[in-house]
Amino acid sequence: MDIQNNLLLVPFRTLKAAKDYVEGFSDPKKMPGWSYGLPIDMCKTGMILKKIPNSVCSICYAGKGFYTVYPEVVRAQYRRLNSIDKPQWVEAMIFVMTHAKAILKDKVFRWHDAGDIQSVEHLDKIVQIAEATPDIQYWLPTKESNWVQNYDKPIPKNLVIRLSGSFVDGKPPKYANTSTVVTNEDDATCRAFDNGGKCGDCRQCWDSSVKNVSYFKH
Repeated sequence: MDIQNNLLLVPFRTLKAAKDYVEGFSDPKKMPGWSYGLPIDMCKTGMILKKIPNSVCSICYAGKGFYTVYPEVVRAQYRRLNSIDKPQWVEAMIFVMTHAKAILKDKVFRWHDAGDIQSVEHLDKIVQIAEATPDIQYWLPTKESNWVQNYDKPIPKNLVIRLSGSFVDGKPPKYANTSTVVTNEDDATCRAFDNGGKCGDCRQCWDSSVKNVSYFKH
């Protein structure tokens, strides 16, 4: 951004103003706090995998149920997607992360309960937000291994990027932190189905010491 445009930037003074700027948040009841859902139709790798039988994207939970019953949910996802290119998107996100009680209560945040990162530039903005808010623990599940593995800046310790496996009962990607989907309950390390479909006190997805999290197919 050039100097002339920088002069137009103004600080956010209220949580409402910052939330409105980024077009709001999603509030998945399974996990603590908020998330930031984007349209699954704009997933880069996901839309390729969706057409392949037994891929995790062919059974994507964000392509059914609540996500499709209410048209406003998808409209909100597209508004968020378009907001990412706004000049103060990073600043607005930082303001929300440091002022929203829903986030400060548990100090965890999941990127994208639906959708995925859109580019290296998008990933870089998420990194900037994590760097500016070290007290918040972030979890970023993604299929975009190429962008992640070729990102040339350090990943903050409070940002756990989990590369997602592509196929049900398949092997995890080769990366520090990963996730997979399994059809055998005994193999699932995520036990949300034992807890009414909720995370409860579990935070393994946000925990970098947990190499792989396996989810039961649903």
